[in-house]
Amino acid sequence: MVDLVYGQPLIDLLQLSTYFKEKTIVLVTNELQEKKVKQASLIPCYLVDESTKDIQKLSKKLKAVIGGSIEKNEFAVKIKANFLLSPSGTKQFFDLGLAKKLSDNNSTVVLMLEELMAKNSFERHQIWKNYLDIANFCNQKKTKFIIVSGNKETLNLRPKESRIALTKLLLLNDELIKESFEQKFD
Repeated sequence: MVDLVYGQPLIDLLQLSTYFKEKTIVLVTNELQEKKVKQASLIPCYLVDESTKDIQKLSKKLKAVIGGSIEKNEFAVKIKANFLLSPSGTKQFFDLGLAKKLSDNNSTVVLMLEELMAKNSFERHQIWKNYLDIANFCNQKKTKFIIVSGNKETLNLRPKESRIALTKLLLLNDELIKESFEQKFD
């Protein structure tokens, strides 16, 4: 199992990740953070965007792009990011073509629960509606799709059982859910 979070205090994160007994991917932006994350036996993943310098240096490392617009989603495809985080907010920026490209790149679409916690009920409803469409597109094109904690606060991590249950609510098939959540990153 895998969860993906922002760089919290690593001592707290390490204690909780062993409690949940899963691999935790931590989003980092520089080599110092990467080194600390590796020392804590966690998996570093670079958070990149269009302004990131020397993306070529990160070719053999895990990369994540925060989506939410057509340009950002296409940027994730272009650099073959491992993760496309929050590809759609209250507006829909995801279609079958993008799902196919992400599937071809072996990328994973990621819904971050932190994003939902920060929204009001109307915005949450819009995001869930969009994620139902995204899950349907991912199903059709066999694109990996996971729900992660995505939190900046260590105590807001969610156990894998609740994240899998939410993924099943989005109507993904069991085979795709298992493949998505059991990825190897070593």
